[in-house]
Amino acid sequence: MKHPAGLVLFPDRGPWPEASVGGQREARDTGREPLRARTPRYLVVRLPAFALERCGYDSGDVAACVDDVKSATRIVALTPAAAAEGLRVGMTAAEARAQAPSVALEPLDAVGQAQDHQALLEAFAGFSDRLATWGEQDLVLDVRGTAHLFGGEEGLLDQVRERAAALGHSCRLAIADDPLAAWAIAAYGSGDTAVPPGGAAAALAPLPIVALGPSPELADSLEVLGIRKVGTWAELDPASVAGRFGEEGLRLHRIARGETASRLPWQHADGSTVCEGVVLGGPTIRLEPIHFVLPGLLVRVCESLARRDAMAVRLAIRLLLERGPPHVVRVRVGRPTRDPERLQRLVAARLERVRLDAPAVELLLEVEEHTAEQGWQPGLMDRAEAAEPLEDLLARMTDALGEGVLFGAVPADSWLPEEGWTKREFRPGARLPGPPAHRKGDQDPVAEQRHLEVEGERPRPIHLLPRPDRVEVQERGGRPVRVRLETGWATVSRSEGPERLEGGWWRSDGGWCRDYWIVSVDGRTGWCFRDEQARWYVQGWF
Repeated sequence: MKHPAGLVLFPDRGPWPEASVGGQREARDTGREPLRARTPRYLVVRLPAFALERCGYDSGDVAACVDDVKSATRIVALTPAAAAEGLRVGMTAAEARAQAPSVALEPLDAVGQAQDHQALLEAFAGFSDRLATWGEQDLVLDVRGTAHLFGGEEGLLDQVRERAAALGHSCRLAIADDPLAAWAIAAYGSGDTAVPPGGAAAALAPLPIVALGPSPELADSLEVLGIRKVGTWAELDPASVAGRFGEEGLRLHRIARGETASRLPWQHADGSTVCEGVVLGGPTIRLEPIHFVLPGLLVRVCESLARRDAMAVRLAIRLLLERGPPHVVRVRVGRPTRDPERLQRLVAARLERVRLDAPAVELLLEVEEHTAEQGWQPGLMDRAEAAEPLEDLLARMTDALGEGVLFGAVPADSWLPEEGWTKREFRPGARLPGPPAHRKGDQDPVAEQRHLEVEGERPRPIHLLPRPDRVEVQERGGRPVRVRLETGWATVSRSEGPERLEGGWWRSDGGWCRDYWIVSVDGRTGWCFRDEQARWYVQGWF
């Protein structure tokens, strides 16, 4: 008996950056490909002898794995060389020895094989952040946004082949717009290939219809009709296919025509499935059927999360269209959750702005990012819990306004008011640096701001203008008495000041010197200053 060959793990290349909705954000003026190209691209790594190669055999050895199945020792996996000798899965050990006396029969180690396959997932995670198991042992990777990092698709094929060889495995590789199309080309094609975008139909046409993996019932029906090639199948009318062969026939027909129609349970390197999907009742350009199936789909997603003690952080809604690339909408959840009703509100609000370019035929809901159970519980007496949680509000506003629009303001080391603060990412629960509360026990931010504005020795307005606005002011004894507003001249009812702020003498413009006043006029209170040239400006409003 040969000794099992251990798998060598390679360091992960790190997560790939995310793209915006629909994959439309591209690398800026660098000559690189988009982070997530619009056309889906899938790499299938077919490992025809994985179960035997992990035990030290080569694909050219006549060997098979056997296990007890239906009260007999039967073949459950075999090498290509064993298949060439006439052996097949399901054959008993006695039949295998009679067919090929030199065959080596290896007892199946299910636990060890599962562990080695998990290590294989981790080893290939450096080529894509989204991968899945195809069948018992093959892999499929979403490489639409990562292929350019390895010298294009041809360079990616070379590096994947080298990685598999380093792990002790032979493989067949194919890249296409649909994962099933890529698998069929890898399994039944003539060699490793990267099918050009939109070229899957031509590459599939000469392959046998069994390459698409039809069910036995569908395969028998096609055999009766004399349909033996994928190209012949693709020439049929879609409406006739849907009426006669149902959902499975329509899906395989779309793939044969070069469209993307496969559903994949995407996995992280730890093997956790993060995707659920549902086929719509028929092609639709309207969103009502999508909203109808959404609650049930979210329940399945949340049940899957519950089994892993996980909570959703970011979702991707993928609408597979009758033609063209999928329409992708991403939703970031403010506070991690697996509450289907709460997720439905977020997803439904995000879908309100969706306009489809073609009828949708399938809905996929993928949890692109999840985290461990937080154990959060609403406060019984906290009035803040009666309203929408801050995390949810921020996530909803970010979806509506865009990334980077919301931020926190923190003090900067400058006495010049317009340069006295800077932007910082706002994270709920993390207190931004700033002046401490002056009154012990006062934790209300509104009361704290009012205290700083009204009761401080040097009040500052919460609303600073992006740049000071020039304003006309009439003075008496050096104090402002009238201000010209949009409606005309108005009398100053109260004025406090001056407070002199100056500095920046080392700057090329010679620095600055300002006398600040708090001025109440026409029911509003503004923060104004007079510069060295006796010009007046409004800096902000209380």
